[in-house]
Amino acid sequence: MTAILRLLPLIATRRSLFIETVVWGAVAQTAVLGIALGLSWAIGRVIVGVSVPLSVVTLLLSAAAVLASLAAWRESWVGHDLAYRLLATMRGHLLDALRRSLPSRARHRRTGDLTTTALADVETLEWLYAHTAAQLLTSVLILSVSAAVSVSITPLLLLVWVPLLVIGVAVPLLTARRARRDSSALAAGAAALRADALDTVRGMRDLTGAGALGRQLTRLTATTRRLARLQTREASRIGAERAIADVALALAVLGAILIVLLGDDRISREDIPLAVTVAAAGLGPAAQIADLLRGVGGLRAAAERIGDVLAMPPAVAETRGAHPTRDGERGLVLDGIRFSYDGGDPVLDGFALTIRPGEVVALTGPSGVGKTTAARLALRMWDPDAGAVRVDGIDIRDLPDGELRALVTAVPQSSPLLRGTIRSNIVLADLDASEERIRAAADVAGLLDPSTGLTSGLDTPIGEHGTGLSGGQRARVAIARALLPDPRVLVLDEPTASLDPDAEAAILDLIRRASDRAVLLIAHRPATIAAADRRVELA
Repeated sequence: MTAILRLLPLIATRRSLFIETVVWGAVAQTAVLGIALGLSWAIGRVIVGVSVPLSVVTLLLSAAAVLASLAAWRESWVGHDLAYRLLATMRGHLLDALRRSLPSRARHRRTGDLTTTALADVETLEWLYAHTAAQLLTSVLILSVSAAVSVSITPLLLLVWVPLLVIGVAVPLLTARRARRDSSALAAGAAALRADALDTVRGMRDLTGAGALGRQLTRLTATTRRLARLQTREASRIGAERAIADVALALAVLGAILIVLLGDDRISREDIPLAVTVAAAGLGPAAQIADLLRGVGGLRAAAERIGDVLAMPPAVAETRGAHPTRDGERGLVLDGIRFSYDGGDPVLDGFALTIRPGEVVALTGPSGVGKTTAARLALRMWDPDAGAVRVDGIDIRDLPDGELRALVTAVPQSSPLLRGTIRSNIVLADLDASEERIRAAADVAGLLDPSTGLTSGLDTPIGEHGTGLSGGQRARVAIARALLPDPRVLVLDEPTASLDPDAEAAILDLIRRASDRAVLLIAHRPATIAAADRRVELA
């Protein structure tokens, strides 16, 4: 329960909506209870011949029915509004935690599994915020009213739904360990299946070409069957719990009738219908509390996984806040860098590199010697174990994240693009950029040149993963996006690795227009290396 309780304070950020949800839920259930008790009171008196003002009773019950309907509608509306707002906040917290902690130095982690599981867990918490917390309070309130009325008639009526409450609380507690285990297994299996399916779709062409598509589909089928077995097992457990609850509810109803009709002569004849009704009225909230508690196992597992993500240590430490500079130092400086993964042997040890404004430096060497690691250190995806990275004399550990991202930008090898238009992908680097700045960056990247074949210009549509554009066009969009903040340092990681010679020549021409920026170029191809002012070899 501790993991769930840690997430409840989030409700305080929407306190007014939560209070309104509780109020409308209480009004709706109180109105329904009032209708039932009012009808029973009137029927009991009519049976024994006591005069009842039927017109007044009808008017009051009709008003209560209208109030119950409106309150139930409003409670549902406000409750879901509250839940979705809180889920949006929770997603923001999760994505921020993932942004701060990934990429991790633990290179074996599959971030797709982690992300999809966390976001699925957020959806699970919709039950907590939209149904559990507020409805639990409302049910306790109505149960208290029913208890007070029951005691006023005869205390024996408490024996009707108190056992039901005990059973409703005991069963979830007894099955909590299995529920948490099943929920964790389901979440892990579903996340793995989603990630594998996405990888299969993305790699369909390569898998087909390698003759491996059939084997991959067989693997997906086996994973799906394992997940189905887990779902069947969980459904069986939930079904058994509900069956126990239904039996307990049926026995409680019979107990209410027996207590009222056979167990207490002190109940007057006209109060018998009222006594039966109030006893049964307590069953609804008692059953609802039991039903809410049955979902605690899954909520607990989801809350624990979300808590683990939120507690993930950041990949880099918080900004130190100071802004000391080195007089006269300009450009990008990697000074005495030492870095290793998972406590292993250093990938870089004492590495030093200085790139002056207006200079393009090609960092070369065989795979695995630390070229991409150096680029990522320049972007502060990690902090070095020793040494420092400076931009214009400022240690990047002293720069706020937003300021750093404006000073140092990158064009990765894969040039990831999102569904939308060329313009919407460029402005991801600065959502407040003016049209003039957007067009200037696009012009430098060559996107406005008619020879690029983009007849719709910046409004050219882009499909998922950049489909609809050639490799050269995607690279140009990535370069425009990197240039939009007008960075002091530009990091290019194999920007022409997958391009044909003509597209490569065009991109290299853009690289030569470095202006006053320091450009770090990770390269293997001779033509790309030749575009640099100098070459630094890593061995």
